[in-house]
Amino acid sequence: MENRDGSPTFAEKMSNPAFMSVVFEGDKREVRSLYNKMKRLQERKESLVENGFFEKKRWLGNLVTRLGEDYREVYCRGTWEFLTMRGNKVSFLTETAWQPPFALLRMIQRHYPSLQFFFEAEGDDWDAYVTNDDAGRYFPSRYIVDCEPDIEYFDTIEEACSHLSAYTGMEITPTWEALEEAANDWNNCHEESDWPVGVKRIEVISNDELWE
Repeated sequence: MENRDGSPTFAEKMSNPAFMSVVFEGDKREVRSLYNKMKRLQERKESLVENGFFEKKRWLGNLVTRLGEDYREVYCRGTWEFLTMRGNKVSFLTETAWQPPFALLRMIQRHYPSLQFFFEAEGDDWDAYVTNDDAGRYFPSRYIVDCEPDIEYFDTIEEACSHLSAYTGMEITPTWEALEEAANDWNNCHEESDWPVGVKRIEVISNDELWE
């Protein structure tokens, strides 16, 4: 059940999070304009638009509204944080319900034509790990290995397999299939473990493949 502004209930938001790291780069004036709009929104005494999110002032719908569009027509069920500007780049992280706000990226680009966006998005509940950064300029990681005591990101399959091999004590051929098999074998032999091994592959997709 949704709140009246389209935001998820607290229980839904906590059980279906999607995270996306974003970098916009381009003309410094446009970068600064976007940064200043977001910064002023999060520094307001009250949210620009009333909403049901915990971080009300950093609700993505406020940015949609500030750019003159209707938040009911752009997927924005989430918030941003870690807003940073360096030179001709502005970056932030979004946490949204169910899926990343790709439509928001396109909307920002319509308002700031010089800007290009790069992202890495992930979420267990929608079972997808994707990036459009094919050259790895900002998001070079392509594999994730989740084993005690932490989750680690790796640029190459060789690094990922080496890490899991050191954890399990088993030699792993540097292929995605072997990495998956090693994780499954370990979990089958350690069914009582409080920390099952998980591996993910970050898929490179084009902007034409983004969904809204």
